[in-house]
Amino acid sequence: MKQYRYHIAVLTMLITVVIGCKKVDIDSPDGFSITTDKAIYKAGDTALFNLSGTADMIVFFSGEAGKNYDNRNRAVLAGIPKLVFQTNMQQGVLLNNDSLRLYVSTNLQGYDSANVVNANWTDITSRNTKWPTVLSSTFVISDSIALTDFNTSDSINIAFRATGKKYATAAQRKWQLQNLNLTNFLADGSTTSLFSTFTNTGWIQANIKNNPVPSLTTTNYQAWNVGQAGINASNAPLVISSKACNSNGIPIQAVYPITFDPSAVTNVDDNDDWLITSAINLKTVKPDVGIAIKKPIDVTLKTYKYRFATPGTYTLTFIAQNQRLDEKKEIVRQVQITVTP
Repeated sequence: MKQYRYHIAVLTMLITVVIGCKKVDIDSPDGFSITTDKAIYKAGDTALFNLSGTADMIVFFSGEAGKNYDNRNRAVLAGIPKLVFQTNMQQGVLLNNDSLRLYVSTNLQGYDSANVVNANWTDITSRNTKWPTVLSSTFVISDSIALTDFNTSDSINIAFRATGKKYATAAQRKWQLQNLNLTNFLADGSTTSLFSTFTNTGWIQANIKNNPVPSLTTTNYQAWNVGQAGINASNAPLVISSKACNSNGIPIQAVYPITFDPSAVTNVDDNDDWLITSAINLKTVKPDVGIAIKKPIDVTLKTYKYRFATPGTYTLTFIAQNQRLDEKKEIVRQVQITVTP
């Protein structure tokens, strides 16, 4: 009896496996079609679309900027990349020649001081007319700086270079930076954010001059307070007061603002310190996306309404999909409408 039960159990398991592995056929949504109540609408009107046939899922592309079916796989397109940031300057003497300058490189090979010195840098400081002019902790918002002339390069790095001279009677300039945004503006009105947060900008600092040995007992200066080549907050070999530090002994900042602090004392040796972004392709764009107007759990969709606010001619795309496990069948239907003022 036990052996009989064993064979029954094995047979049941085999049947289950065979059934579970059997290919499940799915129907193609060939009968899916779209009609609209009219071909011309006024801006602000709501278009009504009649849907026939059935589909497990329906995705809708309106044809507007950022919602164009033809751009669903687009990853690169030259637009107008624009840079915006905020800075302030504190302490020192305004007549002294300490400066914060803005550069772009198209051939930076690494983030150590040797690679920074050997790279070709284009000084674009003059493209910003809104640098801080007074000593203050208040941040000044920059111009929207176009970088279109660098679109021919596969990638660029943006850098801020803080320089300070040795003064017997004055401290060097202290600088702060925050909220750097780099955006690719396309002709169709869509935008792609290239740098928008502290983390995705990937800040790295490099010391060219005045790189003192860190002190474990006093506050450290003479460097931007971010990581450097090969060193970040997660792998920093130098930890002071439970804080991950760069090689200058300065705690690695994880949020804005970023600071270059040369200390408030006089007679500090010359400084030349670079704050550099990660590499970015200025032509990067995010693919256009559609709206899932029906999911598999939803009831059959017979109509769909959409409001167009801007005049133009739009090619609307409806993608009907049936899917089971790893098999998918879909059909694409398109209709064109005109929206008048």
